[in-house]
Amino acid sequence: MKKLFTIFCAGILTLGVSAQAQFGATAGLNMSNITGYNESIGMKMGTYVGVSASIPFSYAMSLKTGAIYSIKGDNFENDVRKSSRNLSYIEVPLNLSFSVSDQMSLMAGPYIGFLIGDSGADLQVTPSGGDGDIIFDQADYPNEDTRAMDFGINLGAGFAVTEAISINAGYQMGLASLDPDGDAKNSNIHIGMTYSFGGGYY
Repeated sequence: MKKLFTIFCAGILTLGVSAQAQFGATAGLNMSNITGYNESIGMKMGTYVGVSASIPFSYAMSLKTGAIYSIKGDNFENDVRKSSRNLSYIEVPLNLSFSVSDQMSLMAGPYIGFLIGDSGADLQVTPSGGDGDIIFDQADYPNEDTRAMDFGINLGAGFAVTEAISINAGYQMGLASLDPDGDAKNSNIHIGMTYSFGGGYY
């Protein structure tokens, strides 16, 4: 898997250099949850940071890709239990971007994510006797059943503040089940900023 990921990134980099790609740095906020549960699932705040590349096909259309470290997960709560789950991925988006004006662009495409961490934290259980809460820390006990790969669909938009700085927002709909026996999938709203090196951002 790691070898395939390395070859894929090398291929994107080679294509980008030959097509005079713009490279940059990107960072922002995730607002994620995990769908497919019957219990109450709340949105979890996380972050993402990484490198980006924009490979132009024409003035109006380009491929947006990169390598992003992204923290997702959810907050779980029912009558007796509260917990928070952290899912950390290295993600590679493959978005086609279409410029609708000199500043505004729309984009869509698939993404693939490689799981590098899955842990719980601040698990709170209320005993049936009602004698008070018991607090556990599960940060050192990752879930080994979580699938190592995620994939899904990106939908988003970008707004160029300057030739180098843009604001980006979008939605990620996970299509892969997170565990072998369930229907749980990632869902994520994100907003952030990209700084591109070498000129305009469309």
